[in-house]
Amino acid sequence: MKAMTWMAVALALPGLGCVAPRKMDPTRPLELHTGLFDARYTQDGEAVGGVQEWLAKEPEAAPHVSRAQALSLLGSLVASGGGGLIGWPLGQELAGERDPMWPLAGAGAAVIAVSIPLMIWSISSMDSAVEAHNRLIVGGGGQSAAPKRAAAKTERAGRVAPPARLEAFGFVFGAARSTALAACQEAGHTWSEEEDGVARCSGTPTESIDGASAELTFEDDGLSAVELVIHPPEDAQGWATSFRATETALIRLFGKSAQRSFVIPDECKAAELFLGCVADGRVTGSASWAPDDGPSVVLSIIGSPPPSTLRVRLTPGLPEM
Repeated sequence: MKAMTWMAVALALPGLGCVAPRKMDPTRPLELHTGLFDARYTQDGEAVGGVQEWLAKEPEAAPHVSRAQALSLLGSLVASGGGGLIGWPLGQELAGERDPMWPLAGAGAAVIAVSIPLMIWSISSMDSAVEAHNRLIVGGGGQSAAPKRAAAKTERAGRVAPPARLEAFGFVFGAARSTALAACQEAGHTWSEEEDGVARCSGTPTESIDGASAELTFEDDGLSAVELVIHPPEDAQGWATSFRATETALIRLFGKSAQRSFVIPDECKAAELFLGCVADGRVTGSASWAPDDGPSVVLSIIGSPPPSTLRVRLTPGLPEM
């Protein structure tokens, strides 16, 4: 009888589990390892904790977790009751009584035996919960709760996030005329408006290209295009230097051009003939940029009407060639 009693006491003692070194990763499958009266969970062979708390959030696994928790609680209560019955005669024996009530210990052992199937059933329910989780992760059953929430958050952010401001040397596309005027004047430049509807600023707020003024076009009171106008010096060397400096600045800002085509006929390569060739249209060409995160840009040589200029046109869409 005493041997059976001590065995029942051993069964009634709560198991000592290992402390999980990290929390469960809800985006990865779980492995369940069951002993006779306990279960432990791993991911890629590493023990994890917080499994019941997370699986209770997954609709497919939650019913199994709820049943497992109820069975575990009931089993614990039954086992505790059995332990109490066993403890009564043990206390009597330790107190030196002649005739401890050993039948109570036998009844306690029987009660504990009843708790064992409850514990096994609880573990089996958690096994079902783990299987439901793994089906969601690797079995094509849909997304787990974490990816679903992440996807919903991303979708909401995509719906409500305002579009990024697209700028052109300090002017913002889509901005009202009054906003562009304020940006021009706050940078210390002069604003004017012509009969053709084009507004002109004597410089740009960022002053990224030396000597450039800006012509601004509006549609429905929103800025739709910015064209920088550069007047090179009236000599071939100065003109070439200005061209190289402008193109270099654009490369620094927007990277290598997507397209580049400039034509200088042999008869125009002499310094004394170069400006005349620009003016009459024999020196021509353009380069364009279309960065993913910036405006479309076109650099052009404009010979007519005089004086010859370099122009950099920026639009929020595809380059206008």
